[in-house]
Amino acid sequence: MAEDDVRLDTEPVVAEVLPTEPVVAEVLPTEPVVAEVLPTEPVVAEVLPTEPVVAEVLQSERADAPHQLDVSEEPTLEPEPPRNPNAKWYILQAHTGYEGRVEQTVREKLRIKGLDELVDEIFIPSEEIVRTKGGKQRRINQKYFPGYILIRMELTPELWHLLMDINRISGFVGGTQRDPLPLDEEELDAIKAQVSEGFQQMAAEEEYVIDQKVTITEGPFNGFTGVIGEINTEREKLKVLVSIFGRPTPVEVEFDKVKNVEE
Repeated sequence: MAEDDVRLDTEPVVAEVLPTEPVVAEVLPTEPVVAEVLPTEPVVAEVLPTEPVVAEVLQSERADAPHQLDVSEEPTLEPEPPRNPNAKWYILQAHTGYEGRVEQTVREKLRIKGLDELVDEIFIPSEEIVRTKGGKQRRINQKYFPGYILIRMELTPELWHLLMDINRISGFVGGTQRDPLPLDEEELDAIKAQVSEGFQQMAAEEEYVIDQKVTITEGPFNGFTGVIGEINTEREKLKVLVSIFGRPTPVEVEFDKVKNVEE
């Protein structure tokens, strides 16, 4: 009997261990935590409404667009109230063929130095024309005054030094290099008239010689008289020296774009 009593007393020990199983059951209730995370998904839906901000930015950019300079538009000498009331028209002399590069350099240096407000406009009188040669057409940008750039600005000492330090700028036309004179109304009207004349085509087949006096009959220099300085028979072109702003300037024209001047 003593041995049976010992067994019976030890069996309940196993029974006391079993109640520890519910501890696992107590962990299970933590699963709903996953369900609590799911409601955070609508946060994505809240981000979507921010897209209209892009549209608002684009609209604001478009609204500001008219204040930006459109390089595709040709500037004109039409009278417009200057942004700077002290700005006047001056003529810069540049290396022929580099007028466009000089303009770009001027604009870049103005931006770097923060002097943009001193310059209202930079104008290179030119016109896009169509030339036909060998049955093929090609568009070229023909300058009215090769080697000259018109600039409307308030000429301060700082701006003067900026311009004179730029490669391929020879100086100013009018006055002195240290004290250039702006264009007066009569000179400005003459330039505007020349720019607005357009092109008239006239043919002439004549033989030419150096120092022969001729009149240009087509192009931006239509009506200008000068002397032949160079003859290129292969290209069928002449270089005629005409007077622009009191200085002899070579103008390249085709054979049939000039006529002899009767002495």
